[in-house]
Amino acid sequence: MNNYFRINIRRFSHRILCGGITLLVLSLSATVFSKDSAKDHNEPPVAEPYFGPKQVVAVLPFDNRVKNIPQNWYLGEGLSEILITELIKSDRFLLVERDAIQDIVKEQEAGMSGLVRQETAVKTGQLSGAQFMIKGAITEFNAEAAGGGISLAFRQGEVGGKSRTAYVGIDVRIVDNTTGQIYASYNASGTAKSKGASLAAAFGGSDNVKIGASAFYSTALGQATREAVQQIVSFILKESVNIPWQGSVIQTKGSSVFVNRGKTANVKTGDTFKVYSKGEPLIDPETGFNLGSVEEYLCDIKVTRLMPKFSSARKTPDCKGLEIRRGDLVRY
Repeated sequence: MNNYFRINIRRFSHRILCGGITLLVLSLSATVFSKDSAKDHNEPPVAEPYFGPKQVVAVLPFDNRVKNIPQNWYLGEGLSEILITELIKSDRFLLVERDAIQDIVKEQEAGMSGLVRQETAVKTGQLSGAQFMIKGAITEFNAEAAGGGISLAFRQGEVGGKSRTAYVGIDVRIVDNTTGQIYASYNASGTAKSKGASLAAAFGGSDNVKIGASAFYSTALGQATREAVQQIVSFILKESVNIPWQGSVIQTKGSSVFVNRGKTANVKTGDTFKVYSKGEPLIDPETGFNLGSVEEYLCDIKVTRLMPKFSSARKTPDCKGLEIRRGDLVRY
């Protein structure tokens, strides 16, 4: 009898162990499935590693297409400033200064209104030194409080304890600074849930809201914005690799060529650049848009000396007999 009980106890223990392992496997499988199913369908692209020179980028204030947002929130400007900060943190780009951005915006608006030709508006963008511009439009910016209804985050009297879900949507485009053509576009969307005050209440009133401040990120809308902006950064990092880095020739002296990018643009001694002669811009007679120009490859130059904002390169033997001029393009 003792042997009989020992054998059955062992079999019973074995069944319990097997059953426990089966439940554990099923539980893990269910967890993985629910995790996968919860993933955002609009996941940001994964950027490839990049170690070359920094591209110059102009981020224009975003267009706000969401109704009933107080003007004193400066939502478009605020979200574009957040993106600028994150792009600087990526250490991949040089960002155009705000004053130059304002000039670009004025000329772009004048071009749209017909006060100046599109050709002039594009030239103003080129004067900023940017290779491409980032344009964006805010399509969604609201927070839905538990119990129904969209508060749009304006209710000053609301305090903590109320659960709310925030939605932020931003359409972005990477635009060529010479031709005005769109390189790529992306729709970023962020969602966040939190318990706490509305955006206006977090700042003690709608008139005090500052997009991008620390109190902003303590709200559901702030968290959703952070998610959307991170998607945009990943998108820009990925797509910018497909846009060849570009600089310009400042001048030539003998065998030396001076280029308008230096240490701050992550140019390194030993970098080899290809030089292209830039033909006359081809302007569409109907629209006034710059369609590009006919470029001719000349030769390679090799960086020998660095300064913060420019570099000096030596002509390679392939440059013999060729004239490199001020304004010629250099590419990495």
